[in-house]
Amino acid sequence: MGRVIKHEGIEGMRMETGAVHRMRSFARGEATWAEVEGMTFEEAKAIAQVGCDLAAAGRLEEARILFEGLVAGNPRDAGAHAALGTVYQKLGRLEEAIAEFSTALARDAGHPVALANRGELYLRKGERQGFTDLSKAVEVDPHGETAAGRRARALVKAITLVAVEKLKQDAQQP
Repeated sequence: MGRVIKHEGIEGMRMETGAVHRMRSFARGEATWAEVEGMTFEEAKAIAQVGCDLAAAGRLEEARILFEGLVAGNPRDAGAHAALGTVYQKLGRLEEAIAEFSTALARDAGHPVALANRGELYLRKGERQGFTDLSKAVEVDPHGETAAGRRARALVKAITLVAVEKLKQDAQQP
């Protein structure tokens, strides 16, 4: 029994050539899987919104799966890494959260969500980098346009007030 090969003409060859080119670009690390599949920015944004809605509804495992898929599809997307880090943080997977926030910041050093959330986690661990991250989050969102920026501003203010009170107490002691 032989195979039947269907001739699709020049159009079929062009599509095949395009697919091969995208796959080779992926293999060389020049393209993401999302690009190979032809996922648009709008589609990725819509998927991310579903993930945010799932997380807000407390469906964290489903949100985790969705964001892990987005990160796998486009590892260059700082927002997807920050969102996955946020879900890991809510799941109590704190080291994985820090890693995702750090990856997001390697791609976008001024990502307010990654800065604020990583800052909070570092503060919990007693690390000074936490205050640095929070300060930078305030710097990149000076008007508090994001919830992360507003949270970072409140934490920086609280830490500063505590530090001032501590300095006052230390100055009063002999």
